Formats: sequence, structure tokens, C-alpha cells
Amino acid sequence: MKEKTLKSQILYEGKILNVYKDKVELENGKEDIREYVHNDGGVCVLALTENQEIIFVKQFRYPFKEVLYEIPGGRKEKEESFIQTGSRELKEETGYVSQDVNYFGYLYPTVAYCSEVIHMVLAKNCHYEKQCLDEGEFVEVELIPVSKVKEMILKNEIKDAKTLVALLKYFSFYEN
Repeated sequence: MKEKTLKSQILYEGKILNVYKDKVELENGKEDIREYVHNDGGVCVLALTENQEIIFVKQFRYPFKEVLYEIPGGRKEKEESFIQTGSRELKEETGYVSQDVNYFGYLYPTVAYCSEVIHMVLAKNCHYEKQCLDEGEFVEVELIPVSKVKEMILKNEIKDAKTLVALLKYFSFYEN
């Protein structure tokens, strides 16, 4: 199964995303239109303290007009590895650091209309140093015991896809 791109048009070029309208040829030879958002993606970090608490950030997300629980993350700088990006974002957003950071996989958060790829890293035994938020970034840090996180998922208190996937992977690999 594959579609061939015949023509690609940028409808909007923004600071963090572009919107495309592509003409494609389908498997049956017919043509159709595909509209999608391109974002360079980034890295998120599932971070645990020495006391087995997961480090969350709570922040207002404009599209939903709601404060959401998320794991820290952000855009990767060209010269950085995924582990370096995760470590930097963890320190900037939460003030926590770790010497035990490993690559944890990747995900496609919105496959129907967005080309974004988010890479995940796992940071263990985190300890606090100093928070260094970017200008215009407003987050609240909350440390939540692993057992309570599971309850929060079941109550739909954690709604962010990257956070849910990272937690699923963590619970699957490290709690069995």
C-alpha cells in the first residue's frame, strides 16, 4: 500500500509548523488530495526521582483551553542527540537532572494529518538542581508516585498522547 505524491503545495509556513496540500495518486490510479501538518518533532522525557516519583509538568495548552499533565519535552536542536535534548528539556522545565538517561523509542502522535515524530528518553534517579524556563514558558512541576499515576490514567486525568505512550512503555518494561 502506497501513494505517490504528484504535487506538493505549502499553504502556510509558521514558526513551528507548515501546512501542506498534496495531490497524490492512489493505488487504483485515481488522484486525491492530502492535507497535513509538518512539524520537525521533538523529544519527551519520562523522568523518575530517586523516590520513584514521576516528574510531570502542568501547563496551559491553548488549543484545548485547559491545563494538562505532561512529561517534559521540546524541540531538538540540530547538533543535539535525543538524550541531550531530553536532558536539556528536563532541566529547563523542571530543574531536575539525571546521569542515567537512555533512549526509549519514538511515536507518531497524530498519524492521520501530521508528520511529527516524537522521540522518548527515560531518565532515572533524577535530583533537583535549578529550573531554567524559556521566556514565555509557564509550567508547574509536580512529582507523582507511580501508583497514583496509574489511577490518574484510568480517571482520564492524563490526556496527552506522548505522555500516555511513554508511561505504557515504562509500565510494560520496568514493572513486570
